[in-house]
Amino acid sequence: MRQIIALEYAKLRKFHTLKILFAVYMVVVPCWMYFMNFFFKMNPELKAIFTQANPFDFPHIWSFITYSASFFNILLAVSVVTITTNDIQFKTMRQNIIEGLTKRQVIFGKFVFVIFLSAAATLYTFLCGLVLGLIESSNMDFYQNIHLNVLYFIQTIGYFSFAFLFAILVKRPAIAIVTFIIYFPVETIVGNIISHKMYQFFPLKVYADLTPIPFFKAVINSGPKNADNDIFLLSLSEQLSLAGVYIVLCFAITYFILKRRDL
Repeated sequence: MRQIIALEYAKLRKFHTLKILFAVYMVVVPCWMYFMNFFFKMNPELKAIFTQANPFDFPHIWSFITYSASFFNILLAVSVVTITTNDIQFKTMRQNIIEGLTKRQVIFGKFVFVIFLSAAATLYTFLCGLVLGLIESSNMDFYQNIHLNVLYFIQTIGYFSFAFLFAILVKRPAIAIVTFIIYFPVETIVGNIISHKMYQFFPLKVYADLTPIPFFKAVINSGPKNADNDIFLLSLSEQLSLAGVYIVLCFAITYFILKRRDL
């Protein structure tokens, strides 16, 4: 276990693309939150449309920070695609096997990387929300809704495991990155064409809904009630169950492919 982690760390330490993408993520997330805070202060009438509460006040900051940061997960997901395809292209995984690791250990090392990157993104997002909340909040009840950071962690694992599977299937770095990015709007378009209800069960939609638009349910509930235009939404327990199934499937399919492939 320690050897696997040491090998992955040695590779990542020299991988400048990951450093650049994570640095961009670290800059963009707080800058976006600062911009939105400034925007709402300059346009209080727009804030009132969504909520009477301050979105940067505890506990609302947790829903706002996780929702906002989820958009930038694509940066880190691209790094997962890049690292994985580079390992395939430059035969790094094969070299690890030659040096004494089993194929199972090599595959497990990639799984560890996905979990580690998810944990790092979640921790940083949590710290951004905590600092901004402490600066802007008049309410120190930061424990309420703090569980949303756990949902964000599950969401990042979902995105990154999907990116990992995508990289294994496509293999070529440039093509894998482009097609992975294109898949997001394609799933949205196809899902809505098929059925709004069916779209709720699509993998990326399930992951995205773990950190929904803040105050979305309040806006829906405040609208006119009509049996013909009811919006179908999965419950949180259903979303978590489906997310868990998709994450396990991504890892299982990836493991099956790599186990059978000549690395």
